[in-house]
Order: sequence, then structure tokens, then C-alpha cells
Amino acid sequence: MEQGVLQLTLSWDRRQIVAAGVVSTRPAAARALRGLPVARVLEVVPRVFSICRCAQEAAARLACYAARGQRPAPALSAVLARAVACEAIGEHLWRLLLDCPQLCAQPVRQSEFLSWRKGLLAVVDEATAAAFGARLAAWLDDEKLPLADARTTHAAVPLLPCLTAAEWRAHLVAAAVVGLPTFAGQVAETGALARHAEDRAVAALLNGGQRLQARLAARYADLRWLAQGLVEPARLATWLDAAELAEGGGLARVETARGTLLHAIELAGERVARYVIVAPTEWNFHPQGAFVHEIRGRAARTRAEAEQAARRVALSLDPCVPCEVLVKELEDA
Repeated sequence: MEQGVLQLTLSWDRRQIVAAGVVSTRPAAARALRGLPVARVLEVVPRVFSICRCAQEAAARLACYAARGQRPAPALSAVLARAVACEAIGEHLWRLLLDCPQLCAQPVRQSEFLSWRKGLLAVVDEATAAAFGARLAAWLDDEKLPLADARTTHAAVPLLPCLTAAEWRAHLVAAAVVGLPTFAGQVAETGALARHAEDRAVAALLNGGQRLQARLAARYADLRWLAQGLVEPARLATWLDAAELAEGGGLARVETARGTLLHAIELAGERVARYVIVAPTEWNFHPQGAFVHEIRGRAARTRAEAEQAARRVALSLDPCVPCEVLVKELEDA
């Protein structure tokens, strides 16, 4: 299945970005799951999603268990949690070592990333996970936070609360409007920043209006938490859970590097009557969401500066698909 793109259109007056629009061509993958037997869903989901595959598979499995009124065996839960954690670590390291340096005028750290990737592939049980977690924690102690960007000029959108699957039940209808999720009637930002906004370093940056820098700091905070989770695997249980909905329904919540992922399923016998997926990108790139809100008003003296600013903000919000940036110059500028 084609992954689609995010089309980011900027209105620019030669001084600043006046407005922005977001159009997503991401396919509605959940529709393809309707009518399938449950067993087939669990085969299809890991194949359909090339990004956050482990998280998507875990969410599908947990939602199906909940819809049947069941819980996975503790051993399976531990395996799913470890896989999700390792995947999130890999995603964070990809952004921090390969993508962010290009936008912060720093050298790409490809050899380091490849070394970490090799280490992640070697994590196969609790012992190897603990060893990897200890190594990652030691590395983080020596890491320095790169410089991201200037202060945010507009008030930011609210951060999405960190809720359990049971707590999400009351908000599922609004969140399940595919592509346009809201929480308590408002757009919201999900991701590492939402999880670590209370971290002292992150909070200081937020209070200073340094939203992009705060997101970078939150990534490092997330990595520290995940590293500790590999050493103490019981901690990772808080990253994913599920809850029953009505009879024959289940809801799963899985945290990812990009934010909260929700899967909701309704069964008719052993077939899927309804399937809903709410991905982090749908929150952060809502047409009135964090990206649009934050890019508006950014100074840009040239078209290239406008595009660069958009790519910086978009990257900080961690889209799961490529972004296409189009800068439209206002005619009366």
C-alpha cells in the first residue's frame, strides 16, 4: 500500500509565513480491514504499515484481545512492550542522528546510527534488552542537546494528555474522526513533548517559548525513560494497554516515538465490522493543528527560508510520511 504524503502549503508575503494548509494523502488503511477475519487482520496489519510496524501490530493484537474480553498472556505482553520500546528508540535515534543535524547545520552521524541499529537488532530477550538499555543510558549522559530554532511567535496548541485505554473510551468518538481528531473539542499535540512536558529541562524550554528545542529535549527524555524501561521491563507496561468497548468491541492504546496510537475494533462474530486507527500524524498535522498553528507568523525573507522553516517545524512534529512543501507568494505582498 502506498504510504502517501503530507502536502504543506505556505502563504508567504516575503516577510513572514502568513498562513499554512495541510492536505494528507495517507491512505485510510483501516477501511481495508473491514470484513476480514480477525486472524487475517493480525497478518495484514504488520504488512500494511512500514512505519511503526511493531506498534501497529501490538495495537491490533491488544484491540482484538479486548474485543473478545480477553487479555494476552504476560509473556506475550512483555514481548510486545519490548518490541514497541525498541522501535521507538530506533525512531528517536533516526531523527536525532540523521535528520535533525541536517536542519541544525551539524554533521549527520550515520556511523553512530548504524551502530545503534545493529545493537537494537540484537535485542532478543530481557538480558540483551537490559544490556542495550544500560549502554544507551550511558551514551545519553554524554549527549548535548543540539540547537533547534527561534522562539515560537504564537500560542501553541494544547498537549494531548497521557491517558490509559480505559480513559480514552470517553473521548474515542471525537478522536476517531479520521484525519481530524480532537480532544475535549480542541486540536492537540501528541508525542514525546506531551509525555515529558513536566520534565524540568523540557518545562523550562516551554516556558521560554522554545517549542522546537523543547521537542528535542523531550526526545532525549523519552530515550532515557525507554532505556530505563529496557533495564526494568515492568515500566514498559505503561506504554500500551487495552480496554473493552461495547460487546464485541475493543480499544488499544500504544505509545510510539511520534505519540499516542489508537486502534478500535468492533467484531461481528469472527469478522471485523468496524476498524478505526487514529495515528499521531493525524493529531500533529490536523488542518488546524500544531504544524499550522506554529508555522504561522514565522519570519522568512526568502522562499528558501520559508521552506526551511516549514521543514524544521514539520520534522520536530515527526510525521510518519514524507512532506511536500509548497510556498505560495501572496500577490499583493
